[in-house]
Amino acid sequence: MLSIEKQLLYLLTSGDGAGSGAAVGRLIEVYEARGISHQIVRNALSRLKKEGYAESAERSRYKATPLGEEFIRIINAKPGLYEKEWDGQWCMVMFEIPESERRRRDSFRSELLQLGFGSLYKSVYVSPWDYRDEVIRLGRQCEVAGYITVTSTRIVHNDITPEHSFRLWPLEELQALYRDKDRWLQEHLVPALALLEHTGDEDGLQLFVLFLELGEIIAELGLRDPMLPDPLLPDDWTGKWQMQQFQASLRQIAQAIPEQSPYRAFVEHFLGR
Repeated sequence: MLSIEKQLLYLLTSGDGAGSGAAVGRLIEVYEARGISHQIVRNALSRLKKEGYAESAERSRYKATPLGEEFIRIINAKPGLYEKEWDGQWCMVMFEIPESERRRRDSFRSELLQLGFGSLYKSVYVSPWDYRDEVIRLGRQCEVAGYITVTSTRIVHNDITPEHSFRLWPLEELQALYRDKDRWLQEHLVPALALLEHTGDEDGLQLFVLFLELGEIIAELGLRDPMLPDPLLPDDWTGKWQMQQFQASLRQIAQAIPEQSPYRAFVEHFLGR
């Protein structure tokens, strides 16, 4: 799923206050403020509908389907894994999918990686978090459920250590990505937010654009970072702290959007209201 599609899906699950998804016109207004054409927005909405993540119950309005809501729930929940205590259990997925089903096999493997699984051996993937239900759902969605085995287990020999984690997950690449995004936060977002808070943003559009820009970064990191528990991470890992900073900045932006703004409704769910 493309970045704009993931973000649109988030907005469809939040709604614009009308109780039934979001108006296409409002979405186009937001994305044109980001320099994205109305046709790109319409095409992305059409793809979401075609793939079963969104539906259009009314003319010019879209809302997320249960599949779309579940996808966003998983993305939104991932950063919270950094705060969970690990019980030492592994979610293990094993499969042997025929070469004739290569497209479905590749799609399923890609979904596993986005959830945060690492490749322990060929066609054997592990995660420290309990994704059993999600994996089974993905197996059905990718039409490979009959080829996969899912279990929860402890490793009793040759356990996975922080050193092994570098082999199973792209931690060095992720660390560099976190640092790059942190520079963007300090050099672009912090000054832009300070300026808007000083000059005022009556309708909240520019604040909402900042919210979407940072939200896009958090979603990207959420899909690439397995959010490993402390026992599996190197001592110098900064991703956990940086993700907390990104989340705090996102909340700061959401709170700064005026109550009377038409965009406030899109962030109320994030603020827990």
